[in-house]
Amino acid sequence: MTQAHCAFCDGPVGVESRETVEHFRPKSRFPELAYQWENLFPCCDMCQSKKLERFDPALLKPDEADYAFERYFVANYLTGKVEPLPGLDDTTKKRAEVTIAMYGLNIEARKIARIREWESYCRDAAPCLDDYSYRFFLA
Repeated sequence: MTQAHCAFCDGPVGVESRETVEHFRPKSRFPELAYQWENLFPCCDMCQSKKLERFDPALLKPDEADYAFERYFVANYLTGKVEPLPGLDDTTKKRAEVTIAMYGLNIEARKIARIREWESYCRDAAPCLDDYSYRFFLA
């Protein structure tokens, strides 16, 4: 489903981090959803350790029918930062901000990794997007 990428940051899973399963709605707070397929996502250690057992109803769910990175976020290729898309209504902007904060999408190490991945992608004569981390950032 995610081509061995984290469902939240799109970084590699199982190569640079342990393969984990994220309970979108934490099993400690929503035990009835602990084994529901629609509540489980492949996830990297970093996203899982940032979110922990927190939940906010505003959090963007990556399998929502209308979810697409470019609908909520914009990538800054100079800084590696992910930001809410300019012009979003207040509610949608809040959802993007909550998602960025809860999964730690803009911690320094991730910004640096995105810049490196962008530079590598630009040098590749025939890049295949699925071979890179942070595909949403590169597209």
